[in-house]
Amino acid sequence: MLRQNISQKQTQKILPKIVLNQNILAIPTLALDNLIKRELEMNPMLEEGVEPDIDVNTDTESAANADTDTAQEKLSEENTDSEITSEEIPEPESKTEDEYNWDEYFENESESQTNYRSGSDTEFDTNNIKDDEQSMYDNLIVQLHMCDIPQKEIFTGEEIIWSLDNDGYFREEIGTVLEDINHKKAGMEFENEEFSEEDLINSLEYIQNNLDPPGIAARNLAECLILQVKRSSIDVRIKELTVRTLETYFEDLKHKRFEKLAAELGIKLDEVKEIFDIIHKLSPKPYSQDNDDFNSYIVPDLIVKKINGKYEVYMNEKYIPTLTINKTYSEMYKNRKNTLDKNTKEYLLNNFNKAKWFIDAINSRRETMIKITEAIIKRQTEFFDNNGENLKPVFEKDIAEDIKMDTSTISRAVKGKYLQTDFGIYELRSFFSNSVSKDDGSEVSTIEVRNKIRDIIEKENKENPLTDLQISAELSKSGINIARRTVAKYRESIDIPISKQRREIINK
Repeated sequence: MLRQNISQKQTQKILPKIVLNQNILAIPTLALDNLIKRELEMNPMLEEGVEPDIDVNTDTESAANADTDTAQEKLSEENTDSEITSEEIPEPESKTEDEYNWDEYFENESESQTNYRSGSDTEFDTNNIKDDEQSMYDNLIVQLHMCDIPQKEIFTGEEIIWSLDNDGYFREEIGTVLEDINHKKAGMEFENEEFSEEDLINSLEYIQNNLDPPGIAARNLAECLILQVKRSSIDVRIKELTVRTLETYFEDLKHKRFEKLAAELGIKLDEVKEIFDIIHKLSPKPYSQDNDDFNSYIVPDLIVKKINGKYEVYMNEKYIPTLTINKTYSEMYKNRKNTLDKNTKEYLLNNFNKAKWFIDAINSRRETMIKITEAIIKRQTEFFDNNGENLKPVFEKDIAEDIKMDTSTISRAVKGKYLQTDFGIYELRSFFSNSVSKDDGSEVSTIEVRNKIRDIIEKENKENPLTDLQISAELSKSGINIARRTVAKYRESIDIPISKQRREIINK
């Protein structure tokens, strides 16, 4: 038998405004620059720069009349039911729209918005900031179409290009790509032809040998390096020896078995060193050398300066323009509120709230980032006083307690953010680490331990590099006693290979 029961329960709901603040907080400066442009295009209530040259004391009825049609047109072009809709906007207590004093809201914003800065997208679609994959594929397909080859080869070549991974490697199974080709040929001039594995391999080799950058469409690292060597302009004999080394003695090369290579190739150690130097300069990622430099440069989000003995923190807002509320639309609403149709009125209110929330989120981001950085500096004063030395063990929860915020907020705020100092640029996350106890009872940051391991390795004899056990013994001389396996873990975390792979041939 069906029964109806009445029950009461509590649920936690995150307001859209809070979600907006958290999303803006997680965005780094360069992403903020890109997102602000989209927001300015999407929301007519936002305007870049100082306040528009509009005299609020004069009659703005003509401007309002001129823009009423514009607002109506935007309603027909855009979907006003966007991510943060008017229905989702939380209102104080239980006031209805008619009871809420929107006129006061507009008047208050006119006095305060000019100091607000901005830079994000209401929808927060960060995938639209930059599309490396698309630029890579487009570049290669344009090159392919410029080649004087039959349409059939262009067709198979395009399928190969679209099968490349982000680094430009072709890691798909030939049979899998061949099935896709035979399925997609319908409706084309060669739909009655059968494509074979040989056709696909021929197209793959053509791409490898003719498209740039060299090494593109390689199936593995060794092939990637071989393709680059073959298309280089080095001495023919050394080129042949290098290709032979990569084809036949790749494992010996990886483990730097120089003497064995010299014996197998019948050459001197000097020539082995020359071969190794050539290979060392090659790119392990086929497309890395032609990728956009968007990720090659670090743009600091914050800047710290020592002024009169005190550290001052500033946001890097070079890429973040000032945002204000558009005066024309504000005046249109205030002067013609009772004559506007329902859709136009809802459109203005919806976009106004999104603009106000957006600007508030940027201000909140600035205040939070500065507050966190100031707390970091207070905890790491010795590090800043000593130009990047003596970093102390600090946890995110320590900073959270200092500034009365949640640990998750700290984690979100420091991720992917950088601080510029007078002695270098540091990722904010690098100021947080665990600790290792020293013999004297004091503690040293694990980051400092990694730096000491790096210094020890830089000073080692390159002909006979130190093992992890020997590095552990060197650290103990500084009072840092950690096991060999811990040294190995820290060494790997800073991308330093094992001792055999660090070995070099030194000319005497």
